[in-house]
Amino acid sequence: MGLYELLDVFDDKLINWIEKNTKNRVDYWDIRAETKSGNSLEFTNRKSKEISSYELVECSIRTLHEGKWGFYILKDLNSNTIKQGMESAIKLCKIPNISINNPFKINEVDSYNKKIRIKSKKKIIDVPIEEKINLLKEHENIAFNYSKKVKNTKTTYIDKHVKTIFLNAFGSKIFQEMEFVRLFSTVFAAENGVIQHSMNSVAGIGGFEIVETKEARSISIKSAKEAIELLGASSPVGGKFTVIMDPKLVGTFVHEAIGHSCEADLVLQKESILKGKIGEKIADEDVTISDNPILGQGTLFNLPYELYGSYVYDDEGIKSKKVDIIKEGILINFLHNLETASRMGASPNGHGRASTAVSIPQVRMGFTYLEPRDWELEEMISETKYGILCEDFQYGYTDTTTGNFQFKCRISSLIENGEKTKLMRDVSLGGMSLEILNRITAIGNKKTFNYSDGICGKGSQGVRVCSGGPFIRVEDVIIGGLN
Repeated sequence: MGLYELLDVFDDKLINWIEKNTKNRVDYWDIRAETKSGNSLEFTNRKSKEISSYELVECSIRTLHEGKWGFYILKDLNSNTIKQGMESAIKLCKIPNISINNPFKINEVDSYNKKIRIKSKKKIIDVPIEEKINLLKEHENIAFNYSKKVKNTKTTYIDKHVKTIFLNAFGSKIFQEMEFVRLFSTVFAAENGVIQHSMNSVAGIGGFEIVETKEARSISIKSAKEAIELLGASSPVGGKFTVIMDPKLVGTFVHEAIGHSCEADLVLQKESILKGKIGEKIADEDVTISDNPILGQGTLFNLPYELYGSYVYDDEGIKSKKVDIIKEGILINFLHNLETASRMGASPNGHGRASTAVSIPQVRMGFTYLEPRDWELEEMISETKYGILCEDFQYGYTDTTTGNFQFKCRISSLIENGEKTKLMRDVSLGGMSLEILNRITAIGNKKTFNYSDGICGKGSQGVRVCSGGPFIRVEDVIIGGLN
């Protein structure tokens, strides 16, 4: 039996056995099984560092009884091991002498019997490994030959072809098949003892067509150009400034400072500054923040593939949907999985996600963004007497319990008398997230809207996400630099 036929073991006979043998023994159960294959390639300074391929089969069985979870992992998929695994999972959720403070039951949700196949235009399983290697060699040569100031380069390519099946106590049977591709380019440049770097990536749900787009083809040039430009940039003097954030930085702020605080598991754990604030005004009335992982949004950006943070169903069988988190300044929703929704008397909204089939679903974001309004970028700049245009980000951190955040930008420009002047580097900005939401004085229009993709870490898991928004202008932001 081939790798991708292993999921056929979940036939009507086995499903009937599971339903019969779990009835009246547990309050809820679900099964997630996955078969996947993929490649990981890395070149550094035009030399290969990794060329690896893999095939993997994983399965987890989850049970719930009187508020206690059982979780059992399988690596071998056949009828007998699955039956044994279910019996083990039932025992695990019934371990005696263990009590919980707030027992709960999973509220019944809609069931789905669906087969989802997201078709790639150029399947990665049909592309020879030699073609993928040549792609990295090409990017390495482009970056290295861009300038004599380029000292180090690294290009990474990752792909995978995945088939999954999801079953649960409510009657769902969801089969999904899709491919993922991600390409990174990192360039280090040096001059007169100064070292700067830039990193860019392109990722999506789809096949090899993702790395053949115009954006992907120019990724190594972009990284080299940015790294070299930063060599001649200066660092700012710290203080409070009017700041204009670009879509990638806005997305980082929305994801880190707002999105995580809206994840209901953190709210229940009293680790969110937004606990108890549903229905309250927490931002300027022009601010609407949403999370929308529904497929089909790639066309909004003229892409021949789906956004990296999108999905049809989450890892608990809930159909993805757009969720307004903040609507015209008012907090109206948290993001939920099955457990948090049941414990908080809400409806699950498709945000129970896991990094693999053998990871426990957590509350996670998909594509989180600030909704656009009507400002042109040129208007924001021209009306700024003295400020900083901050573009892209290097890293960020937020304390969800206090709302305190700090981000470091990749490239920034000083604005003087309504015009961009000198380039700056090492610009960091920080503050309190709710204060920033109330100091926004301009939000860009749809033409300024864009996004970035990446992997979000939480609880030792990493899931694919997107975040974004339009350009925005914020008053009195604390800026720090090397000077």
